[in-house]
Amino acid sequence: MATISTALRTQFKEPTKEQLTEIFFSLPSSESLGKIDKSNDQQVEKMDINTVLSLSVQGIEDSYAGKLYLIAPYLAFASLDRKSMRFTIPLSTIRRVERLNARAGIYALSLSTWHGHKIIVQLTSLRTTADLFCSLLRDALKIELQRGQMKLVKPFVKTCYSEALVSNSSSVADNEREDGSLISEEKENAAPRESTYHGGLGLRFKFPGDPKKLREASKIKLWATYLRSHGRNLTLLRYPQCTRLVQVGLPNRLRGEMWETLSGSIYLRFSNPGYYDDLLKKNEGRTTTSTEDIEKDLHRSLPEYAGYQSEEGIGALRRVLQAYSFRNPELGYCQV
Repeated sequence: MATISTALRTQFKEPTKEQLTEIFFSLPSSESLGKIDKSNDQQVEKMDINTVLSLSVQGIEDSYAGKLYLIAPYLAFASLDRKSMRFTIPLSTIRRVERLNARAGIYALSLSTWHGHKIIVQLTSLRTTADLFCSLLRDALKIELQRGQMKLVKPFVKTCYSEALVSNSSSVADNEREDGSLISEEKENAAPRESTYHGGLGLRFKFPGDPKKLREASKIKLWATYLRSHGRNLTLLRYPQCTRLVQVGLPNRLRGEMWETLSGSIYLRFSNPGYYDDLLKKNEGRTTTSTEDIEKDLHRSLPEYAGYQSEEGIGALRRVLQAYSFRNPELGYCQV
């Protein structure tokens, strides 16, 4: 039987209720937020409240009983079974909050998100509790407005491929070839297509694997339908269908974004614009044991992939590995 080291036993602590909530909703931990963003001194008390959530999708209205959590700067919801529906959205993506004229004894709000979805929230707790929750929500929204986070949503979502995929003016899904390239990119004498979204080396060097066996085009269309109906990137609503689509497989162009969204790292990138570039600039020219080990392994990483046989690909890999070693010096670099 494997034994646990003394150091690990002494350092390990059972996660608190607050930490378990953060993990469930894929939220950045309070500690990690504190290390990166020290500019926000204003804080709003955390609170959760019993709720019945109503959403209208393609003309069909669904209702879910559960809990609504205010964990500024985020709003999160989980159904009672914690499976049927849940979401985590930054408060800065909420464009409008209205108190509904409901019958006596019913306290309801209408929330409009950046991507045009309307969420009806019926607060089923006592009136005093509902009043307190609404007061805290109002204060948290004001803080986000003052910080300027709401202005950052538009440029941020442009870095996400899902925006191009579901845009009414975009034909990306229809133009997607099995190998992940776009038909418009292969027109004779056509200029290289400029994209605002982050696509990685695959956009230039193609994606690995047999695209026909991977059914890339079919997956893209399935995901486009889901993201168009249930939000995307910062405002994604997670139903069981989302889990099933992940199990079927992620199309290459969406893989990075969906990993970022479902893991919660998208919230760190959104809350800390420019952090990656600033970290590299601050440590430019710095040499450590980790950077030396990284240089030894760079040309041995996936040598069969064309992207890592080019200076562009090697440079991108170097920057990512070095940035991580600078961000987490205790771990530095570890070859897996």
